[in-house]
Amino acid sequence: MKLWHGVVTGVIAYVIFVVAGAPASKLLPLLQPVLPGVHASGVEGTVWAGTAAAVQAPPVQLHNVSWRFRPFALLLGRAEVSIDGQLRGRQLQGRAGRALFGQPYLAQVRGSVAAQDVLSWMRLNQVGLDGVFSFDLGDVQWSDAPWPAVNGTLNWAPANVTRPVALALGKAQLDTRIEDGVTRGKLQASEGALLVQGDVELQPAGNYRLQAQLQQKGDVPPEVSTFLTTFTEYKNGNYLFEWSDAL
Repeated sequence: MKLWHGVVTGVIAYVIFVVAGAPASKLLPLLQPVLPGVHASGVEGTVWAGTAAAVQAPPVQLHNVSWRFRPFALLLGRAEVSIDGQLRGRQLQGRAGRALFGQPYLAQVRGSVAAQDVLSWMRLNQVGLDGVFSFDLGDVQWSDAPWPAVNGTLNWAPANVTRPVALALGKAQLDTRIEDGVTRGKLQASEGALLVQGDVELQPAGNYRLQAQLQQKGDVPPEVSTFLTTFTEYKNGNYLFEWSDAL
């Protein structure tokens, strides 16, 4: 029995190393069915280690991408690579993979992007933002639904709204977790004219909900004052706000 196990292990290891050493450009068409929506161009190197001039996973596009295969992830039933690249000219790194009998995922993704770029990807063009989003995402899980579930931290600084009205929020942070495939998190903003504390929820289908407490600490535009008095409930020094919609 031990001899049989050794033979099987040796065969599997041989197949993995043969595939990992194959040219990535030749294997890319075979991987396309398990990576729907992901397209790479300018591919060089092997599955084990290689580069791509661009990788598109709409609406996001990475440039100057390099990867390295992580063989030890196979012990956990995953095919995984570490990735470095550029997102809108800013450095990004992380891990990407797929469970052998599951869905694709991202892990340990760290980088930054202009806040307005994120709104453009989400097609929220009626809102204007300034500043930079810095993110540290421990886990991003996909299902058959349009939106992934995310566990991680997002920081926004300087947290400035430019449209439809100008409003300085100082610094903002969103900490999220995954519960039964749903993204839930805590939102807070400080050092600005409005202090914000809230709970957020994003369903895989794109439905989202925000419940927040707002406290005015400085001068705000008249439009913001009108909004607070019209669409929120004032209680114990806080404006209570709730909003739900779909992306």
